[in-house]
Amino acid sequence: MRLTGILNDGAEVYRSYYLVADFGAHGSGIASIIPLSLGAPMPDDDRMAVKYGGEETALKAVAEAIKALPGNQGLEVRVVINPE
Repeated sequence: MRLTGILNDGAEVYRSYYLVADFGAHGSGIASIIPLSLGAPMPDDDRMAVKYGGEETALKAVAEAIKALPGNQGLEVRVVINPE
């Protein structure tokens, strides 16, 4: 997941996070966040579990948590699936 944009002070910002899921298709799911950019804001917990919806719902939940962090709000979000 990549976030880019301009901060309030006019500085350009680029942040990158790697999102990993447990590959559960149904039922519960767990996703983890690995920050790839130095100083990238992180939620209090780097893992999130969901009871229903499997990995897809867990990945969406951590992506929303990252977007909502102070410092990431308003940045453009790009998700790269299976980066090479």
